[in-house]
Amino acid sequence: IATFLTRVSYVKVSAGYNLMMMTVGAFAFVLPYSIVYNCMLHFIKDTGKKKSFLPAACGILASLAVCIAGNMHYPTYKWFEPLVRKFFGMEKGSYDYWFPDATRFIGYHPETNDKTIHEFPSYSIVLGDLHAHVINIMFVLTVVAALLAWMTARRKNELDKRSLASEVLDPAIILISFFIGLFKMTNYWDFPIYYVVSGAVILFTNMIVYNFKGKAVIMVTALQGIFVMAASMVASLPFALSFDKIASRICLSDVHTPLNQLIILWGLPFFIIFSYICFIFNDIIKDRYVVKAVTDSDNNDDPGRQSIIRRIMARLMPSDLFIVTLGLCAAGLVLMPEIVYVEDIYSVDYKRANTMFKLTYQAFILFGICIGYILLRLMAYANSWRKVRYSLVGMMFFAMTVCYAQNAVSAWYGNIFNPSGYKGLDATAFMYETMPEDMEAIEWLNENVAGMPVVLEANGDSYTAYQRVSVMTGLPTVLGWRTHEWLWKSDEEMVKSREKIVKSIYCSTDEMEVRKLLKEYNVSYIYVGKLEREKFPDINEELIQRLGKMVYSSSDTGAKDNRTYIIQTGN
Repeated sequence: IATFLTRVSYVKVSAGYNLMMMTVGAFAFVLPYSIVYNCMLHFIKDTGKKKSFLPAACGILASLAVCIAGNMHYPTYKWFEPLVRKFFGMEKGSYDYWFPDATRFIGYHPETNDKTIHEFPSYSIVLGDLHAHVINIMFVLTVVAALLAWMTARRKNELDKRSLASEVLDPAIILISFFIGLFKMTNYWDFPIYYVVSGAVILFTNMIVYNFKGKAVIMVTALQGIFVMAASMVASLPFALSFDKIASRICLSDVHTPLNQLIILWGLPFFIIFSYICFIFNDIIKDRYVVKAVTDSDNNDDPGRQSIIRRIMARLMPSDLFIVTLGLCAAGLVLMPEIVYVEDIYSVDYKRANTMFKLTYQAFILFGICIGYILLRLMAYANSWRKVRYSLVGMMFFAMTVCYAQNAVSAWYGNIFNPSGYKGLDATAFMYETMPEDMEAIEWLNENVAGMPVVLEANGDSYTAYQRVSVMTGLPTVLGWRTHEWLWKSDEEMVKSREKIVKSIYCSTDEMEVRKLLKEYNVSYIYVGKLEREKFPDINEELIQRLGKMVYSSSDTGAKDNRTYIIQTGN
């Protein structure tokens, strides 16, 4: 997706990376604003009590909550702990706050055998992370927006009789189906997550629209669920035919997060969500709700025979019902890794890491949308001082989490207001200083090599300088970063086999065997530079140079280890 947008906009790939990163960041700010703005706008229209400033204010809060804020780990360990130590005259702690710690807390502080990951968008954006779960932010928010549009339209016209075909083939349902199918290609974890979120919104809406008539609700919801699943599978079919999931099975969690750590990470959104639910449910029961969406006289059943939950849901306005649904889904995503986890290549101390990472990342986004709506909704339409106090407490703690971004940016980039520190948009610029010989060779490849020939280079571990040729040129190689290749293929033996092949080509003394491997793996170019010599001390450069024509050689620096050259094999 990032490459496609870079190409169609005629932007150099070297600049496309940073531009795409900021595009995702911009969408992560603007889309929550749009969702919550419209959610509050519908609420105001339903109540008939005009508050013109409220939609924009709620939208800004949602933008901050999704895109800028961190979790309560930052104020807890940056401010509260030092204050407590100082107040009680305790010895100053040795802990120096480092912004990634907010994403590596469970299992690390204190050290345990249950190491997990709980990242969130502002951390990803500051870090410059273009992983799948980050790019998918703009698409999952689009699904949330489509669900809001569908729910409000359906509730507004709930008395209109619709055929089963029109229920299933509603344009919003079709759009949601497409994006859920897209998630199989962009970030597979979001496929089941948003299938369930969509199912919850659709189910609760159908219950109200069909007046809680069990058979009608079950039939319509089931048909819509089947259609969404089938359409999503069709949308992703070309990709799914050749995709191997890393997940193998679902297992019960035998380790659990300590309660105090859960409270630090998720206590604030849980407090805000469940306080809000308790307030509006209590208002409905005591007939103090801001407006009656459905009066008792509108129902055919005797109100006295209705369950409390039915009475509450029937009277909830669409905006409130939507936020309640998202909040409950987010809470479920946080609690899910405490019950089960998906088994993949991560094991032993890290077995829950990926499950918690992917589920709670989406929980953070959903919580952010809810927080933006709830804090000002309770305050602006409060019928008691208790609601105002709860809102103010929530706002105060939320404001503390927003400060996380400033700490992270300063720690990672320094003083961003100092123009002399600006590095530019070119994501490859660092290589001109740290790896100039490699950069010159890479520029030669970009300018002189057409098509997609395989360029052999030394393989290495994740987040190292290895694979700099394939990264900076977009050309394929025999083996990329070890853990990522293992993760994508779910086959460690294949990775080990490729590692041996790469080493054989660079180090073997058997020319026939090397030529056979070059042909088998369609290697058109062999790259030799400083990292190849570091990776393979026994590199057989004499043999490599006999394998084809030397089409590029760096200038003679006088240091043999720094010389970089490229051999064209003729394959």
